[in-house]
Amino acid sequence: MEKQFDLLLIGGTIVTGAGIRRADVGVRGETVAAVEADLPREAAHEVIDVTGKYVFPGIIDVHVHPVYLDSVEDCSRIAAYGGTTTLLHFAYARTGESLVQKVDEMLQDGLAHSRLDFGLHGGLFEAPRQVPEIPRVMEMGVRTFKFFLTYLKQGWYTDDYQLIKAMDILAERGGMAMVHAENGGAIDYLEDKYLKGPGASAKYFNATRPAALEEEAIFRAICLAEVTNCPLYIPHVTAARSLRPIRRAQAEGRRVFAETCPQYLTLTQEIIEERGAQAKIGPPIRTAEDRAALWEALRDGTLQVVASDHAPKLKDVHGDFLEQPFGSPQIETLLPLTYDGGVNRGRISVVRLVQVLCENPARIFGLYPRKGTIAVGSDADLVVFDPTREFTIRAENQHTNARYTLYEGRTVLGWPEMSFQRGHRVLWQGEIVAEPGQAHFLPTLETPPIAPLSLAPLR
Repeated sequence: MEKQFDLLLIGGTIVTGAGIRRADVGVRGETVAAVEADLPREAAHEVIDVTGKYVFPGIIDVHVHPVYLDSVEDCSRIAAYGGTTTLLHFAYARTGESLVQKVDEMLQDGLAHSRLDFGLHGGLFEAPRQVPEIPRVMEMGVRTFKFFLTYLKQGWYTDDYQLIKAMDILAERGGMAMVHAENGGAIDYLEDKYLKGPGASAKYFNATRPAALEEEAIFRAICLAEVTNCPLYIPHVTAARSLRPIRRAQAEGRRVFAETCPQYLTLTQEIIEERGAQAKIGPPIRTAEDRAALWEALRDGTLQVVASDHAPKLKDVHGDFLEQPFGSPQIETLLPLTYDGGVNRGRISVVRLVQVLCENPARIFGLYPRKGTIAVGSDADLVVFDPTREFTIRAENQHTNARYTLYEGRTVLGWPEMSFQRGHRVLWQGEIVAEPGQAHFLPTLETPPIAPLSLAPLR
């Protein structure tokens, strides 16, 4: 019999944003060739029995910072241990640097060293110099750009003039603005008040970045985006009250998309006192009430994406807290923590899980249906997930160069068993077998003119 498939996964439970079903997945070349029950085993060169396992589309992490302790290559390898197959990196142009040059450098780095397919966002630290470079960067296949409304002291702040100018450019060319939304000037004052002097302590960290200042900046960004008709993406939403302007904008039919992260869904602010600078993240980890509101917003569609915000950095837990950098390692535990905290605890369905980790990221950033689903013609990016495997997260079994995890000793139920990118093995028998330089660069395309269907409420 002529072989129809190079790879056949049999007996699994297929989960996509459209639903869940028992089916086999046949792969020919680098794409999915069939998704049907009882495909003929003799028609495949390789048959893998995944009975009792979920088969997810490859996880897409759209919020990755490969510029700290973990490089582009490191991030691709570490992410793969957690079932991720596609990454969107932030290419930061810092003060005095060219945005075009930094994007090109990261693109070439990814093609040479990444083990996973990847796309890029531009990140602007010196907006007056770098905003004029946006059209050229868009010609390079990058259409999403991040701006900071915080970090005023550090000189990374984008003022309203530059932000609305950038949004106007992006709206005209089919791009999208991404805004780190916290009020930078007010935070700087509060830091001076609470985190300087002999009484400074990690316990005052949240007092310097209250949820009101996150809500204010989100509202401001939405209003500027409305004036220019620019699509807007709000990363790392942390607070219940921050959801109010997002919900209103979405109810008015605006293209406002929002993301949260596992650290906000699974931790509470007590960890900042327990772990000190290791848990210093901007915006901060907040209350149990905020955590519950974020899960509800994932259920009702206000939040469409969960991403890692992986930013591993060297920190001195005994040093001046104010001087320690923001961020923590998150990339490897994105899928297991979201699954365990959401599906296992009845907060979201497994279909919603796939929407927020696979389908919605692909739709919002213009990669769907090549990525984000399991359908004939899609890239054969597949994750075999064992919902019965217990795994205790410890620094010693994580692969980041940061050498710590905020989830030390946390046991989750459910862990990725194997993964494939475009039909090729990535995670296999507990190790990463994909080689550096095998990745494809993914130009991000224009966001659809209307909200993706899977953003509609689904519990």
